[in-house]
Amino acid sequence: MNLWSKLFIPTLRSEPSETDVGTRFLIRAGYIRRDAANIAFLPLARRALRKVVQVIRDEMDAIGGQEFHVEHSNPLKLARELRSYKQLPQIWYQFQSRLESYSIDLNSADESFRMHEKAFQRILNRCGVRSSPAVESDPPGDFEPQEFHTPNIKTIAEVAAFTGLPETSQIKSLVMVADGKPVMALLRGDRQLDDAKLAAATGASEIRAAQPEEIRAWLGADAGSLGPIGVREMPIFADEALLGRRNMICGANRNDFHLRHVTPGKDFAAEFVDLAREDETSAELYTSSRLSPKRFDLSVTNENGTEVVPLLGRHSLSLQRILFDAAELNHDNDGLILPPSIAPFSAVVTPVFVADESQRKAAADICTAAETANIDVLLDDRDERPGVKFKDADLIGIPYRINIGKKLAQGFVELVERRSRHVTDVPIAACIPLLAKTIPVPEPLGQAESCSRA
Repeated sequence: MNLWSKLFIPTLRSEPSETDVGTRFLIRAGYIRRDAANIAFLPLARRALRKVVQVIRDEMDAIGGQEFHVEHSNPLKLARELRSYKQLPQIWYQFQSRLESYSIDLNSADESFRMHEKAFQRILNRCGVRSSPAVESDPPGDFEPQEFHTPNIKTIAEVAAFTGLPETSQIKSLVMVADGKPVMALLRGDRQLDDAKLAAATGASEIRAAQPEEIRAWLGADAGSLGPIGVREMPIFADEALLGRRNMICGANRNDFHLRHVTPGKDFAAEFVDLAREDETSAELYTSSRLSPKRFDLSVTNENGTEVVPLLGRHSLSLQRILFDAAELNHDNDGLILPPSIAPFSAVVTPVFVADESQRKAAADICTAAETANIDVLLDDRDERPGVKFKDADLIGIPYRINIGKKLAQGFVELVERRSRHVTDVPIAACIPLLAKTIPVPEPLGQAESCSRA
C-alpha cells in the first residue's frame, strides 16, 4: 500500500524562481529539484516516467519494434548479423535518457518514417502532449570540408549569425580531461554537455574542462576555433544527435577559422553516445534523421544474391521532455493536472480525519479493492487538516481524489475529478469499479499497422 506519510513528496507553497512554467509546477509538486547544473527526479517523477516508458513500449511494439539494451551505444552495431533481404525491414529500439529507435529497410525508408511519426504522435497524445516532428534539415550535397575565415568569431551564436545557419547546424567541440587524459566531446550547437554522461562513456572517475594552455598545447588553437577533423591526440565522443547529420560547421583548429561542409562519421571518426544534458534540449520532443550505413559497415543480399547496402533511420524521443511539456500543458492555478496515462498514481484516497477509525478502515478497504483491480492509488494517511490534504492532492496532479468524510455514515464517499473538479457521491462498494471504468487504458495501434509491411 502506498502511504503518503512514507513517501518523499516535498511540495512547496511558494512559487519557484524558474521561468519555465512546467519546471515551476514540477518543483512545487515535489517531482523534481534542480540546481545550476543538474535535475534530480524524485519518486513521483520516476513513477510518471515509468508510465511514459510503458506508453512508448506499447506503441513501439505495435509497429513491430523490438526492444534492445546496449550500454552507451546503439543496437545498429549488431545489424552486421543481418544477412538477407528477407530479414528486412527491422525496427530496433532502446531506452537510455531518450527513446532511440533505428529502422533498417531495403529499398525505401519512407514507410518506416511514416510509421514512427504516427506512433510518436500517438504516444504524445496519450501523454497529454501535442507536438510536430523536428526533422533535421541540412544543406544538400556531398562536399569536402572547406575552411573559411571567421575573424573574432568564437561562440556558437556568433558563428550562427556569421554564417546564417542555425545553432543546430554547428558542432560544438569541447576538450575535456578524463582521469588526466584529454578527450574531445562533440555536441550539436544548441546542446550542453552532461559531464556524468561523458564520464560514463569514457569510464573515467574524474572529468574536468581542459585549461586554455592545455588546449593550445594539444590542438594549436584556442577554444572557439576547435573541431574534430585531423585530431589524433585524443579520442572523440560525439552526441547521438549528430548521427546522420551532414554539411555542418565546426572549428578548424586554427584561430579565427572554421570549416563548413563537415559530415560526422565521414569526415571524422567518433564514438556516438548520449552526451547532452536532458534539460538543455529545448522543446524538441522527437527527431527523425537518416543515417549513413558506411560507419556501420552493413550489407545484405537481395533477391538476386547481390550484396546491397540497407537504408538506416534514427528516430529519437525525449522521455523527460514529455514530462516537462505535459506539466506545462496540463495545470491550473492550484497545480498539475496530469493525464491518467502518466500520472504517478491514478487516484489519491483521502480520509478527511485520519483519527476516525471508520474512515481509516474505509480507506484501507478501498485501497485493497484498488490493488485487486490493478489500480494504483495513494493513501493520504497524514494527520493533517483536510484543507492541507486537498491542496497537496491538487498540487501533485493525481487525476482523481476519493474523499472519505461525513457522508461515510450513509455509505458514500466523494469521487472528485481533478481536471473538471466535478464531485460525485459514490457508494463505497462501487467506488473502485466506477474508477476502473472512468480510467480506460487506450489501446495501442492494431496489428494491421505492424503487419502492413510484411
